[in-house]
Amino acid sequence: MKFKFCSEGDCPLWALAALHALGALPAQLFRTLLHHITEEQPDDGIMEILKNTNLSSREESARAAAVIRWTLQQAQRCGCSGVQLARDLLVLGVPRAHAAAFAEAADNTREAYVDNAREKALFVNKLTDITTASGPDGTIDVVKVTLNSEEVFSGEQRITDLLVDKSMLKTLLEELKAARMKMEEISTEVNDSQNL
Repeated sequence: MKFKFCSEGDCPLWALAALHALGALPAQLFRTLLHHITEEQPDDGIMEILKNTNLSSREESARAAAVIRWTLQQAQRCGCSGVQLARDLLVLGVPRAHAAAFAEAADNTREAYVDNAREKALFVNKLTDITTASGPDGTIDVVKVTLNSEEVFSGEQRITDLLVDKSMLKTLLEELKAARMKMEEISTEVNDSQNL
């Protein structure tokens, strides 16, 4: 079957199995778990919430948290409303109370997701510094370019070293300048259209 929250595709088997396992939880306990995860509280609290259930092992608790996060992220990424998400989940056999809780959580987290997407959607890494140095011993006409970047979503720092032929540096700089000018044009157009 096709589901909107799955990009109009079928639900992956691992998610279907995990959603089915979550369906065995009492509705109030599921809401508590869902609230804990959407509030981005520490993961160690998940095992405490699930301690007297069939999902009390570390592996089952991690699977439960993963499918909740995945389902909500998929709903946001696919522009799936809470009502549509509830419909899709009901078709998949998720209990009505659980589907309603998912729908409510999707609607409550949508604004934060959209704001974050607007701010960071086109970033893969945030460039924090660039340095250049002579190429390694034994190389001729090569410049070592070191890119320091930060993963936008995880905050992890990365260092990437590139060896660039000196003859290519001018071309690289020209292309970067052209890209920057194009991005500034797009930014101006977007700002102008928002002011209308």
